[in-house]
Amino acid sequence: MIVERVRLDNFRNYSHADVEFAPGNNLLTGTNAQGKSNLLEAVYLLAHLKSHRAGRMRDLVKNGEKESAVSGRFLDSGRSFTLKLAFGPTGRKVELNGQPQGSGGRSRGLVQCVMFSPDDPLLVKGEPSLRRDFLDETCEALGPVEAGLPADYARVLRQRNALLKGWEGGARFEEAMGPWDEALVRAAVPLVRMRFEIAGETAVMAADAYTGIAGGEKRLELSYRSTFGGPGEDVREMELSMRQRIEERREEEKRAKTTLVGPHRDDVEIRLGGSDARLTASQGEQRSIAFCMRIAQREYLSSETDREPILLLDDVFSELDEMRRKRVLDLVARGSQAIITTTEDLRGLLGGEERIIEVSEGTAKVV
Repeated sequence: MIVERVRLDNFRNYSHADVEFAPGNNLLTGTNAQGKSNLLEAVYLLAHLKSHRAGRMRDLVKNGEKESAVSGRFLDSGRSFTLKLAFGPTGRKVELNGQPQGSGGRSRGLVQCVMFSPDDPLLVKGEPSLRRDFLDETCEALGPVEAGLPADYARVLRQRNALLKGWEGGARFEEAMGPWDEALVRAAVPLVRMRFEIAGETAVMAADAYTGIAGGEKRLELSYRSTFGGPGEDVREMELSMRQRIEERREEEKRAKTTLVGPHRDDVEIRLGGSDARLTASQGEQRSIAFCMRIAQREYLSSETDREPILLLDDVFSELDEMRRKRVLDLVARGSQAIITTTEDLRGLLGGEERIIEVSEGTAKVV
């Protein structure tokens, strides 16, 4: 999959911009705070219908304006299509090939991309929720059935937590919780099984990528840690395991007034050279690990969906020496299309087969 063209209207610091991308590597050059990251965000926005860094859509509208629009032309397996997202005080509207799609639920997933952002080292050193989000984002990109798994679990979890929080005592606690225990199990097990699969596959890919960047000095290991069950268990075994864990923690949940067992409490353990990477990895190593997780995400999605995601790399080279930068670019070159932000001249490392797009004060032009 490639993005051929993106148009921005009143988006972030852009009044109007129309940018054409090459099928291979695209370098967005310019000093900081000129709008390079905003271009990547626009592509991500069309893929996910939400920003990876703004919680509210109105934060994406240019200062002083009321409405914004982002549109793109994409090529996927020889099929060309356009996607437009407009948003403002009246909500958001999505168009596919000029045809209204309402709020756009059916259009989510048409564009497949993988984003490395400056915050991605938090995948290593940050809260477990960020690592769970990494797995769930991958899950959602696999198809409509898989896309519903995280949302289905989140819905049941909210309802069960509401019951726990509002419980005011009485002897029929287990009877009241019974249906919600079962609903939680039914929603949790498919999600956890999917996470185990994704984590197992991407762990191998990320480890190979890390060896390609850093050499064989330290081995990268990723493993999914669940509050119940294991990777080798079938559905019945995992359901039984979760029911047992819920029963074991029944009184704790009653006191805490929240759900203590389930995939919302899980984590991905990351070890480098046998040690906990959160505690021992340097900043450069953490950045390299996070990048390799994104490369693994791209490879996994490509193998599972037969669609090569667009690779969006925002400030990936910070804190990397020249040797690691070259090796990072070697990994990037294995994919179909990449859009990379940089404040430096990387043309010597890319071999001269890239498109240079100069970004300055909310304008972008090919040079």
